[in-house]
Amino acid sequence: MLAIAVASLVVGVIGHAAMMIPTSRNAFDRVDKGFAGGASVPGAVSCSCADQKSCPLGPARETGGSGQPCLWWSQGCSIGCDYCLTDPKHPANKGKIPTAPITGNAPHTDKAGFRKSYCDAPKTTAVLPKAYWTMNTHAIDGAVNDSYRFNPWRAPGSAPVIDPCGQAGGKYRITPVGGASVFATVNVSGKTYQMGDLGSLVLPPTDPKDMVTWVAGSTPRVAWGMRFNHGGGYQYRLCPLEKMPCTESEFQELPLEFVRDAQAVQWNNGSMYPIKGMFVDDSVCAVVPKGSTWARNPIPRIHTDNIGMAWVGKCLDRPACSQSGADYCNIKDDCQQFPSPCPDVDKGWWGGNATHMPTSYVPPDDNRHEGACSGDWTLGMISDEVVIPRTIKPGKYVVSWRWDCEETAQVWSTCADVNIAAPN
Repeated sequence: MLAIAVASLVVGVIGHAAMMIPTSRNAFDRVDKGFAGGASVPGAVSCSCADQKSCPLGPARETGGSGQPCLWWSQGCSIGCDYCLTDPKHPANKGKIPTAPITGNAPHTDKAGFRKSYCDAPKTTAVLPKAYWTMNTHAIDGAVNDSYRFNPWRAPGSAPVIDPCGQAGGKYRITPVGGASVFATVNVSGKTYQMGDLGSLVLPPTDPKDMVTWVAGSTPRVAWGMRFNHGGGYQYRLCPLEKMPCTESEFQELPLEFVRDAQAVQWNNGSMYPIKGMFVDDSVCAVVPKGSTWARNPIPRIHTDNIGMAWVGKCLDRPACSQSGADYCNIKDDCQQFPSPCPDVDKGWWGGNATHMPTSYVPPDDNRHEGACSGDWTLGMISDEVVIPRTIKPGKYVVSWRWDCEETAQVWSTCADVNIAAPN
């Protein structure tokens, strides 16, 4: 039996995403009928369905994409800082849960991290070369309108997190933060989970029937899916189960390398569309942990205003970047932050159904999307192959997926249990 109460919704701008493959601990509450088929309870946020109702998830997403897996993250997290501003350990909070608003600077005070760092003396500045940016790519590095220079992706891995498996709702209940900082209180097997819980401390292990076995020396496929897109990049890491609750630094001890020619868009029906990935390691810029590799989010964000950016174009023209009645809109190119990785199917706006991808366009349903592989995108996932070290000790591990956003001072984190077997 699972009971639900809904946390309050604060209007603003926010991203949401989660590791979908392997099935994460964070998707534990998918067993409740209120979350069936990717739906959400009233007032919360669906991780897979654009209209909050159930939608055809497809076999690839139906397990990992249901429940609230995308509602575990850290925010108020700037590069080079020791703590996120939502963390009681941040000096500004003096050991207490923060009650002051967490905002950005003008002209987008609604965005956490907009032209704003959340510590007085950051240990690093933005180091990511412009070729790897995912947002505001017309800006001059370090200029006033380089509005996202303090946010996590601009120095991969250097921003702190409040928990390596995420925090429910991205904050404590009493902390005022803009955006869809929500989490529906749930009771699973007699235990209550609520806004502000720290994932590494409270999340139950992945259901054994959904747990995968990887072989040392193999290159298994993993995937993550978004609900709201904030650019940036991501990494997968391991920590031995026996160490749980693992800290962020413990997960950083075992980052996984990517198979660099294996990135793909994976539609929710399971089919793959290979794309050319972009990867960031020490040869590109300093990364944390040193010697590790990060992957750039290949799905372009669609800014519907570009306010405060170096390039506005016609994004302020209404209904230029509106989906209403738009089968195709040339002005979408002004709003899109970089070219789509699958331009032959990403033609203008998409109003179709996930199970029909990628072969045809169908009459719009209520589950609208900005593009077939662009914008706030739930029609598929970003899939990679990761390298399991041949020398790793066989046993039970927890894999942590970390997404460093560029548009906001936010880091999404989800964790899953995996078995690692000895090589044949």
